[in-house]
Amino acid sequence: MARFYFSGRRSHEVTAWRRRMMWWAEAAVLRSMIGVLRVLPLKMAFSAGAVLGEALGRLSPRVDKVRRNLRIVFPNAGRDKLERITRASFANVGVALAELANLDRLWRNRGRRVEFNVMPGAKVPSRDRQSVFVTAHFGPWQLTPLIGRYYDVPLPVIYAPEQNPYVDRTLNRLRGVFANRLVSRDGGMRMFMRSLSRGESIGLTVDTRLDSGEAIPFFGHPAMTNTAPARLALRFDCDLVPVLAERLSDGRFRVNIHPPITPSDADASRDEKVLDMSRQINALFEAQIVRHPDQWLCLKRRWPKAVHEQHA
Repeated sequence: MARFYFSGRRSHEVTAWRRRMMWWAEAAVLRSMIGVLRVLPLKMAFSAGAVLGEALGRLSPRVDKVRRNLRIVFPNAGRDKLERITRASFANVGVALAELANLDRLWRNRGRRVEFNVMPGAKVPSRDRQSVFVTAHFGPWQLTPLIGRYYDVPLPVIYAPEQNPYVDRTLNRLRGVFANRLVSRDGGMRMFMRSLSRGESIGLTVDTRLDSGEAIPFFGHPAMTNTAPARLALRFDCDLVPVLAERLSDGRFRVNIHPPITPSDADASRDEKVLDMSRQINALFEAQIVRHPDQWLCLKRRWPKAVHEQHA
């Protein structure tokens, strides 16, 4: 069971009425923060989000997990560097909240705020070209599902629901800007297969630990990785396309549509192709995280406990 956002206690450790009260209080705080971020000018909202995120990070029970993840990414970094990146990672959480809070404003002003960039070798998303789009909790990742609305492509997007139902409803209202279906991770794979069977594209965020996944190298260590995107792309003979967003200057953004991931060996078995394509996705995420480690959002343990113990 997950912990509360601002308490080290787990939700099952308190009585039902107290759990509801704590959930309500968390949601009230979140709605208040969102309300403030929505009335500020955009650049000021992003700056305020960064300050807020860093401040709340000092109270978060998840700070140790962030620090331990970063220690594996940068095994030779000193304590001071790890602390700076950890603080910046929580500032990034606040900026991401400000971006989500203002997603409707960003969409309305997309002509000067959001650039959709089809990279060399990539393909323009189309209703006629079925794809499995994948992204990571990196930078302004919450802008990546906007490719469905921008290119007029039906694009159901899977998401991990918050344990706090009041927070979950609040965040999903903001995600309504996607103008596409939001699919809970619980049971979402069946719906995705139905969508693919109808010729639709789908979108997933796949950089977090999936205990039912497969051990794929990530920063030199095996990490339980979601291989479903590669399996679905091969099964339905469609493109596997990474989409990653970046922050530019002056409150602008770029959503980069990468070339499709393809098997290195066309004659390999399907299982070998799945592992190879999943390794390529992880390698792409690694490159982005190394460039901007402060923009990687990973609030949960990413590697097996034994790996974390080696780097303690």
